[in-house]
Amino acid sequence: MVLKELTNHQLDLARIPDPEGDLHGWEHFAHTINGYEAAGSFEACADLANHNCATTLTELRCALFFVARSDRHGGMFDDCSPQVRELLKKIRTRVEAGDLK
Repeated sequence: MVLKELTNHQLDLARIPDPEGDLHGWEHFAHTINGYEAAGSFEACADLANHNCATTLTELRCALFFVARSDRHGGMFDDCSPQVRELLKKIRTRVEAGDLK
């Protein structure tokens, strides 16, 4: 399946899964950015997710991308939903505020 990448300016709340809901489609949304490319490297993307240091919309999306990749390649055994919910909340807050950096 080819996933369509979206710029920050193409985002609206309807495209972002509800963090209070069942999280259906979060993995698809996470892949609307190439986090490795946007962060500059695999390591930089991993740092954003693993050290909870993402602040901008782009960094938050990169962190969510990394969580999705990690979950998939890790066999989907760990419950990543708390981290996913937190990232989606922050992403939605930035988009709602028009903070699209």
